Amino acid sequence: MQEKFPGNYTSYVPASYVKYIEAAGARVVPIKINRTASYYENLVNSVNGILFPGGAASFTAIGGYSAAAWELYHHAILKNQAGVYFPVWGTCLGFELLTYLAAQREDIRTDCEADNVAMPLQFKPGYNTSRLYANASDAILKILTSENVTANFHHFCITEANLTQAKLDSDWRVTAVNKDTQGLEFVSSFEHKQYPIYGVQFHPEKNAYEWKRTNNNPHTANAILVQQYFANFFVNEARKNSHQFPSPEEEDAALIYNYQATYTGQHGSAFEQCYFFTD
Repeated sequence: MQEKFPGNYTSYVPASYVKYIEAAGARVVPIKINRTASYYENLVNSVNGILFPGGAASFTAIGGYSAAAWELYHHAILKNQAGVYFPVWGTCLGFELLTYLAAQREDIRTDCEADNVAMPLQFKPGYNTSRLYANASDAILKILTSENVTANFHHFCITEANLTQAKLDSDWRVTAVNKDTQGLEFVSSFEHKQYPIYGVQFHPEKNAYEWKRTNNNPHTANAILVQQYFANFFVNEARKNSHQFPSPEEEDAALIYNYQATYTGQHGSAFEQCYFFTD
């Protein structure tokens, strides 16, 4: 991204994630990197859930994406342990990040080839009793298992063996898998067994909001239904706590509306629009 859009910005968020959340009836607060621990703690106390987006970022960069996520994840776990229903969601890199955080900052990923391909899901036995899929309609489940509606753009995967080796299988439930172009089976979706923490290796938000012509983002009517299902699910989870900002003024100052989206798609980016942050 820095090569295509040079500047003094320190981070960015694809606008597709913002639209995805807004389409389910929530508002978005961008979370900055390289901030104090108290900044992240205060945000967790003020928002109703956290979404870790996909993209390209190093897990080991000082003060970067994963450093911020470490603080947020820690406080989210503490909230849930205290009885506050506080959901966390990870998409693609964000899904991989959840395993990194849960493994105490150990990178357990496996190299794979699942870039620019849309696929159906292969559900694991008992998926229909998971929180993520228990209330999905038969129509949504049929679409997910029979149509190419999950957009995959990743060169890393998490396998069930990775989870077992890192001793994460006792806390995390794999709900769906898939296979990369070389036949390697990888985890497509999972959830924490105790807390409302979810991850998907695919990109639901791309179905409606990303339009790069060379990318295989599914835009069928059924693909949009699937995207909306996942967005609605996460926002409904976020409705289960009563967090709010200390004042309307602080809330207004934190919202994404204070920033202008840039049309990046016309310059070859995989993202139609992005929000760039310099602070």
